[in-house]
Amino acid sequence: MNRKRILIILGGLCLGYACLTWITVSLQFGNAFFLILGMMLIGEALIHEKLGKRGQRRVNCLGLIGSGMALILIVLMISAAHVRFFSADDQGSTVIVLGAKINEDRPSLILQRRLQAALTYAQEHPESQIIVTGGQGEGETYTESAVMKKWLTDNGLEAERILEENQARNTGENLKYSLKVLRQNELSEKVVIVTDSFHQLRASILAKQLGIEQIEAVNSDTPPSLIPMYTVREWFGLVKALVLQR
Repeated sequence: MNRKRILIILGGLCLGYACLTWITVSLQFGNAFFLILGMMLIGEALIHEKLGKRGQRRVNCLGLIGSGMALILIVLMISAAHVRFFSADDQGSTVIVLGAKINEDRPSLILQRRLQAALTYAQEHPESQIIVTGGQGEGETYTESAVMKKWLTDNGLEAERILEENQARNTGENLKYSLKVLRQNELSEKVVIVTDSFHQLRASILAKQLGIEQIEAVNSDTPPSLIPMYTVREWFGLVKALVLQR
């Protein structure tokens, strides 16, 4: 199979994925990236022969650099999602559940999956304390933390084990304000971060910037079809985390 055909097939797959996730979820930065990438791959396939040897070398070089960077980021994200700094049977931990969008008084699907992961961990580690974190976003009637706490208590978790942080507007604030709650209540600084696997690297970077050293990642069950879209979005979130610490 020649280069042109391969690029057209890859471009078509990117366009198909972008359109499918646009229809089933919404148009977001992640699938917009795949939409643009698909058009670029098909466009490059159609004009490759007209670029000349110098132009072809430049395009190939950019492609290799981009692919290499993507591979490195994916490896780092997978590593962060499976990080363990203390024993899995340690009971004295503080679980921080990162917020996400809510629908009126109910958690969105992505948030519900995070809460389910937190609930499972809390049931397996009865001495752990839980901090739910998230303020009231634009268009939201309640704070994310209030909805999160209600879901956990409705599903059998004792209310006295749950503390709320209800001011945060982004991941950096989730961790910053949760750390404040943790220290005010003299909880363990052995921190378990509950979020999606693609989000764990950014969360761990921000946590370490705040001085949290002992971190365990507990991942929610993200639908596989959405992982590529959210992974790409996280690449740019990582830049923001490193530059702006948020």
